[in-house]
Amino acid sequence: MRKLRSLVFFIAFSLALAGWAKPVRMLVTGDMHGWLEAQRVGDQQLGGAAEMLSYWRRVEHFTPERFFLLSAGDTSTGPALDTVFRNEPVIETMNLMNYDACVLGNHEFDFGLDALKQWRKEAHFPFLAANLFAPDGKPSDVPPFYLKEKSGVKVAVIGLTVENLAAIANTHGFTAHAYAETLRQWVPRVKAQGAQVVIVLAHVPLADLIVLAKSVADLHIPLMLGGHSHELGELKVGDTWIVNSGEWWRAYSRIDLDYDPPSGKTVVLAARQVWLQQRAPMADAVVKKEIADWNGRLQSEFALPIGYTATGLTRPSGVYNFITDCWFTADPHADLVLSNNNGFRQDIPAGTITKATIHGVMPFENGLLRVKLTGEQLLAYLPQNGDFIGMSGLRRKAGQYVLLKTGQPLIPTAHYAVLMNSYMYAMSPLLTAADPTPTQVFGDWRQPVLAWLAEYQTSRKVPLEIFADQKARVE
Repeated sequence: MRKLRSLVFFIAFSLALAGWAKPVRMLVTGDMHGWLEAQRVGDQQLGGAAEMLSYWRRVEHFTPERFFLLSAGDTSTGPALDTVFRNEPVIETMNLMNYDACVLGNHEFDFGLDALKQWRKEAHFPFLAANLFAPDGKPSDVPPFYLKEKSGVKVAVIGLTVENLAAIANTHGFTAHAYAETLRQWVPRVKAQGAQVVIVLAHVPLADLIVLAKSVADLHIPLMLGGHSHELGELKVGDTWIVNSGEWWRAYSRIDLDYDPPSGKTVVLAARQVWLQQRAPMADAVVKKEIADWNGRLQSEFALPIGYTATGLTRPSGVYNFITDCWFTADPHADLVLSNNNGFRQDIPAGTITKATIHGVMPFENGLLRVKLTGEQLLAYLPQNGDFIGMSGLRRKAGQYVLLKTGQPLIPTAHYAVLMNSYMYAMSPLLTAADPTPTQVFGDWRQPVLAWLAEYQTSRKVPLEIFADQKARVE
């Protein structure tokens, strides 16, 4: 009998010990860029917000009470559905999906500070960035962390945005401070506020998080969630797991942690990435209707045919050449046209071209400026190492930039009128110093492209590629 009582006590004690470990469940997406709808891949569909929510409920047994649902940033700037309505469909959809928090990415600044302020007001979740500072040098009003208790565990999610934020986005003076310094400041603070588990939600590439995890190993952060680089994968650095969750709502990460109250330790039990590729996907009805409603509004204004291409135009040469040539045609005072790499975000697919097509290719809210530069200033700005830049009226031949209207290399002492988008100008100290008062030629950089399509009326009989130069402009 004594042995039996001892056995019962041992089993009860073991169960009690097992009960001390508490689960923390997470679902994470990254770099969604407004791709709310599933994309067709052969006979299957890839991704989709409504499809993903349905899958989470059926396969992951997701409920908002039991899971943390997080985004690694860059919710905006993608297809026309997102661009035309300035990311509002994404915010509404994320609300319906019950996201807990989203780190602030560089593309959250694409529609300006007023739009970002509006998103923050409409979102049922916080945008986070502990290392974001206002133009006056003070911490921004963006929350540095999110603290929530689920399944009996208080979890703090500290947000970090990419350190070179001001160099890649027009932030209107907002800057991002160093990652490690920020974490050393905020990890003790969130623990003082009762956080039992501390994780990092970062719009930061995997390679940078590896360096960061090593530099703050003494903070014992069990998990860092990355983004910005559109990577899908995981690895362990010391005691820290680093997980990146892909892009465009095409994939996600499922992560399970265990928190042990007596020791205060947290361990990652499992971390896996899932491609959401399905032949017969099921979709959440509420989210699907929300997206359909936005699509209805889009179709009423932006779905009318405005052109046609039989083969489509691809990036870089096809798309960049066509758009910069449209700009050049529209400004008789320009000597040449430049456009930055990655400024155009999609190819122009074969078939009917609509206003929605152009908004998907050109999602940013840019204008076109004519900037006065000397040849010396222009050569100092142009890439000399083979990096891509879109251009019209200019070619690079044998390592030299040649102006087409003269057939001669750029002359350092000559003066040139250069048409470019407003983002390029705003992001370059060299350009703003060279010409502090450029001429605004178009308030909307899409306007010359739409005007060209309206004039030439491309069709099945006369497709766009008859007119488009698709050859590389570097020889």
